Amino acid sequence: MENRLYVIPELCTGCNRCAYVCSAIKEGEFRPSKSRIHINNFSLRGYSIPSICFQCSKPDCLEACSEEAIYKDENGVVLVDRKKCNGCGECVTACPYGMIEQDDEKLAFKCDYCGGDPACVKECEPGALVYPEAEKKVLKLRGVQMKQRIESGSPEEKRHQLGLNLLAKAREDDIG
Repeated sequence: MENRLYVIPELCTGCNRCAYVCSAIKEGEFRPSKSRIHINNFSLRGYSIPSICFQCSKPDCLEACSEEAIYKDENGVVLVDRKKCNGCGECVTACPYGMIEQDDEKLAFKCDYCGGDPACVKECEPGALVYPEAEKKVLKLRGVQMKQRIESGSPEEKRHQLGLNLLAKAREDDIG
């Protein structure tokens, strides 16, 4: 079974180290806004949650791409062929998690698991990001997270709403 990136929200401290290392590796600069992972910090509630690409089995971004610039590799990782991207942004609109974006040239970019060795996982000191082979516990957690689809808004708004939904779910589970 293949490894997948998973988030364990209750372990995230909101430090942004994962976003800094991602932007440094992918963009050559420490700029979390250019990262492929984003942290939603709800500091007044004492909660942070990383937003990650779920590498969906049936990716809406892939379906929305008329240029076939988005594809899945042999490991099921959803990738962008930037040479084919026409910058239309349909993939950005289609992603219900806000995890595909456009750069300054309007070309799509997203997480590619760093070729199978995610730097964000190595940098995550508290262990909120993990990259194991799929096991029952993390598959269940991923399923709960993936049910939180947001159909409209900018990528930032979708990630923020995802974080709020997961915060509400976590609090509901603590009470229930």
